[in-house]
Amino acid sequence: MAQVKISKTSIKAFSILEKLNVLGEGRNSDIAALLALPRPTCYRLLETLCAAGLAVKDPNTHIYRPTERVLALSCGFEQETWIAACAKPHMSELGADLLWPIAIATLSGPSMLLRETTDPDSPLVVRRYLPGRRVGLLSTATGRVYLAHCPPEQRDTLIEILKKSGNPQDAGARNQSAIERRLEQVRQLGFDSSERQSQTTKWRAMAVPVLAGGRILASLSVRYIEKAVSRAKEREEFLPKLRLTAKRIGKSFESAAA
Repeated sequence: MAQVKISKTSIKAFSILEKLNVLGEGRNSDIAALLALPRPTCYRLLETLCAAGLAVKDPNTHIYRPTERVLALSCGFEQETWIAACAKPHMSELGADLLWPIAIATLSGPSMLLRETTDPDSPLVVRRYLPGRRVGLLSTATGRVYLAHCPPEQRDTLIEILKKSGNPQDAGARNQSAIERRLEQVRQLGFDSSERQSQTTKWRAMAVPVLAGGRILASLSVRYIEKAVSRAKEREEFLPKLRLTAKRIGKSFESAAA
């Protein structure tokens, strides 16, 4: 049998598509750097993927994203839809119990995207966060929980992108040792917390991973006014209930996907 000549160009295109699907979105310069490809080569192959209907480019930001055609094949697009559907009843139950707003977020490019929140139903919310809001990977408990529990290759790729970001909230990515220490602590504790100061109120958030089949699907969080909730109540009431809800969401996702 004659030896088949392998198309190196096709392999590069598949590598680009794979990286784009992992990240959710990306610029030509970022993807080229991550794959050690010349920018013109990466650009040509990205445009080829767009012509094939496997990727799409935002004409204003020049950011490429995989289309539903790719995401459906990899379960990426349907997975995020299922997460929100599986999470909503459990989040509503937890929100009715704690009264404070609950949110679930999944990775979208180099940030987290809120997929579902109970903000509209929370009697204690001051500023509503609705689905579609993006939050930072390093600057929030939601993002750090995801980074701490995602596969090492994905984590390294995301941190490399954040290192090149001009956004001040991503500046911490340049301190590799500090990041590794913080994420290791998050993995050991199984949760993380963060603080944010508004004009009149200091807010805290606590987040835990939502796992299914040994991998992280999303981050589940609760947001509350710092002065209204003691540290003891955080650990003894909020954290156990948040973890239980995350576990139930994961189980619901596994059942739906079976």
